[in-house]
Amino acid sequence: MLSDEDRDLLLQATELVVTTQFGSTPMLQRKLDLSYAQAERIMQVLESHQVVGSAQEPRPREVMVSVDRLASVLDRLKGEGGAP
Repeated sequence: MLSDEDRDLLLQATELVVTTQFGSTPMLQRKLDLSYAQAERIMQVLESHQVVGSAQEPRPREVMVSVDRLASVLDRLKGEGGAP
C-alpha cells in the first residue's frame, strides 16, 4: 500500500507519462523533482499496471495507455491505492 504522498506522485507521474506519451525515469526525475530511485520505482509500478511497457534502454518505455483512457486509469489507481 502506498502512502498518500506516494499515491499523489504516482497519479502525477501517470498523468505526465500518458499526456506526453513519453515514459522515462529521467523525465520523471526532472519534471517531478524525484531521485532516480523514486522515479524508477514509480516506473516499475506503472509497468505493473500496464501503463508503460518494459524498460528498453536507452530508449523511453512504450506508453500503453492513450490519452482518452487517462481518466479511467487514474480512477483505477486511486481505487487500488497504487497496488498492482
